[in-house]
Amino acid sequence: MLFSEFANILYKHSDTSYKPYEFFLSLFDNILRDPQTVEERKLFKKNKYNPFESLAPDSLDRFFKGTLPLSKRNVQKVISRKDTDKFANYISNLNDHNQMAIEDEIKKMIPDFNTDEVLGYACADLFLQILDDIYEGRESSSINVSNNATSPSKLASLPSQTIYYDESDGKLHIGNVEISIPKEIEPPQDIAPEEEKYVSELLAAYAEAIKSGNLTKADLDSLPTKFKRNFSDQRINYYSALRIDRFIRESIDKGDEHSKKWKSETHDYIKDTLWDDYDDGYKRLLAVMKKVVDCSTTSIVDNIQNLVGPKEKKGTCHLLVNDGYVRWVDEDE
Repeated sequence: MLFSEFANILYKHSDTSYKPYEFFLSLFDNILRDPQTVEERKLFKKNKYNPFESLAPDSLDRFFKGTLPLSKRNVQKVISRKDTDKFANYISNLNDHNQMAIEDEIKKMIPDFNTDEVLGYACADLFLQILDDIYEGRESSSINVSNNATSPSKLASLPSQTIYYDESDGKLHIGNVEISIPKEIEPPQDIAPEEEKYVSELLAAYAEAIKSGNLTKADLDSLPTKFKRNFSDQRINYYSALRIDRFIRESIDKGDEHSKKWKSETHDYIKDTLWDDYDDGYKRLLAVMKKVVDCSTTSIVDNIQNLVGPKEKKGTCHLLVNDGYVRWVDEDE
């Protein structure tokens, strides 16, 4: 049984108001034991004890639906912190009607399920078996990948001559294999916590251009139109790059290394323009954005035809801001 099949059965019969990504997190919260070590308690306080907690709702939704494979590293962390009793109790607290419906649906796929007639522990054991299968490579958590016996849960390599991204269906095509990637992320109305750093840098650039003191998010609506328009564009650029960065890190073997290479080579390309002299940070921002659209790296990102366009290239600059490599306002000027 695929994780997505298991999760959807429980979701359907849980009587919860959770959205799919919230329910995804709750499943793992309920299979994880309470933090025991000092390090685990620190992770819990930072909302990192559940290894999926820091991922975006879009990615969690795709895990839930089975269109994005679960990271073996994160799965291993869950297995190492498992609490069978806790998950069994979670199932046992559902009403009797829902428990019967869950058992009936699972038995349609696994006839000998719950032979001991203790549903909570049967579900806990099944959940852990699914995670073990993913970690050991016996089963993929991704529907698209698992339907092709030769496809790994993460792509080990991408032959540039045979792989391309088709915007019409939102998939990578590698020969006869099709792999979905995250859909474009629409910037939320409210600025997300992970946006704070690059947004602060944008506000500093605008403030220097209009010769104002410090600007805050509350000042955005009162800015001249050109700055409000620029801010809106930069948020779109950021989320466009973030979408690609997440796909690379979550779906390609050694994804973190590929992500670092993509950003590092982008920085190498723009840094002469970035470090040039400007009257203000806004002019520096515009010059770098104009420069970066011509950037081409040797990273795996640029080996995928049609995947990266101007928005993604511009957004990479904001990823670099968040990583501490780019600032729009030179404090020495």
